[in-house]
Amino acid sequence: MHPRLIPAAAFGGLCWLSTLRLHWQSTDMAEGPGIPLLKPCVLILWHEHLPILARAFAHRDIAVLVSQSADGELATSVLEKMGYRVFRGSSSRGGFALRGLTRALQAGGMAGMALDGPRGPYHHPKPGAGRLAALGQASWVPVAVHAERSFRLGSWDRCLIPLPFSRIWLRLGSPMQENSLEAMATAMETNQATLMRLLDK
Repeated sequence: MHPRLIPAAAFGGLCWLSTLRLHWQSTDMAEGPGIPLLKPCVLILWHEHLPILARAFAHRDIAVLVSQSADGELATSVLEKMGYRVFRGSSSRGGFALRGLTRALQAGGMAGMALDGPRGPYHHPKPGAGRLAALGQASWVPVAVHAERSFRLGSWDRCLIPLPFSRIWLRLGSPMQENSLEAMATAMETNQATLMRLLDK
């Protein structure tokens, strides 16, 4: 995207996200809507849910990692306007970006990371989130999402795009300490299944 188009695209994205109607499923592990009871913590998610969760966790001073690609310029513009602390870089290469997220956790804050990011494959866990949690001496919390009316992009992550004014249901799972990829993937699946079961009642 041409740099001159980024402000207009960011404004359009913010307008769209502001129309989404969020509904948090209650859980004993949250002190309020979308606020984990235990901090510091890493919120883990699937890459497909990034747009929705950018809206859901806005203005909570959460530290996030954004790639240094051209697409990352637009994401950074949107996320900074939504109150995130954005660090540009890669979870696999370490460096300044990962140190920034680690310091946020060590100060008692929150960070967010896609479990299958930044390039997939789809729903294939990568070690970045577990590594971050270990470095920051933090627990990690899985986040489940369901959108009422939506479509998917043809990207590797099958990004979920809700239509304007759609209802979104979300649920925080239990904080975990075991940083194995299997444990993280299982926790994500369990939390998503729990959310869908609650919605079916």
